[in-house]
Amino acid sequence: MIRNPVARNLILAFLLLLSFYCAISPVVAMPLYDKMLFFPTKQFETDFDNLAGFAKEDSTFTSANGSKLHAWYIPVPHSRGTVIISHGNAGNISYRVPLMELFLKQKLSVLAYDYQGYGKSEGTPSIDHVCEDGLAAYDFLTEERGVESKKIIVYGESLGGGVASYIAANRKVEAIILQSAFSSLPHIARLKMPLMRFYPNFFFPKNCMDSASLLSVEHAPLLIVHGENDTIIPVSEAHKLFDAAVEPKKLVTIENANHNDMYGSQYEASLSSAIVDFLQTIAAFKVN
Repeated sequence: MIRNPVARNLILAFLLLLSFYCAISPVVAMPLYDKMLFFPTKQFETDFDNLAGFAKEDSTFTSANGSKLHAWYIPVPHSRGTVIISHGNAGNISYRVPLMELFLKQKLSVLAYDYQGYGKSEGTPSIDHVCEDGLAAYDFLTEERGVESKKIIVYGESLGGGVASYIAANRKVEAIILQSAFSSLPHIARLKMPLMRFYPNFFFPKNCMDSASLLSVEHAPLLIVHGENDTIIPVSEAHKLFDAAVEPKKLVTIENANHNDMYGSQYEASLSSAIVDFLQTIAAFKVN
């Protein structure tokens, strides 16, 4: 029994602090962090039969946990390649139509899919689920649509950058494009939630969205594009990611662009130009 009131109070304060520390730890509170990270929208903003003159195919495939995922597959006859679009943490694929058009105009086929819980996809989003969903999208493209790995580009927007990096680390792809992406979840958590700055790395559970680590080993040619005025994921994340990645890599920052106006806005031409220039450096996609 502790008779010294000072010692007793110190121990009590320590236990309370430890309890709070553990309660908000990413390891213990992962379901809470999933809710804070994902903002799915079920209702579609728009729909279409044709886009940029190419017919859309409504497609479904199954993720690792059995959830059926919905996607729009837009094949371009005699295309230069196919882009798998892994979108950000809000909305659904219908909010990315201008991005799809950007690629279609470059004679690139598009597979835009929704993570679990988004749009018409079944299930509930989580960090692990969205990474598994990305692999399922790739496998659908190669196994059911017969697209060769040497013709696949993975495109990750914001949170989707982590998914695209994960796909590239686990499947053969020919190019990686990360737009407005973060370097790792722990790093962006520390930027957004000051309390997380007190957590050592081992308190964060190992997760699939550590792009900086995934790209620190051999990978396909990489393009990182970021708005210089991004107020959600600061451009410093792009520089951190670029520094962590090994060659071949390229970084393009777009002056005055924010987080959600990289396409469908006055900055789309700059984004498109960055992509065109990048793909011209890759033999599989080069236009003569």
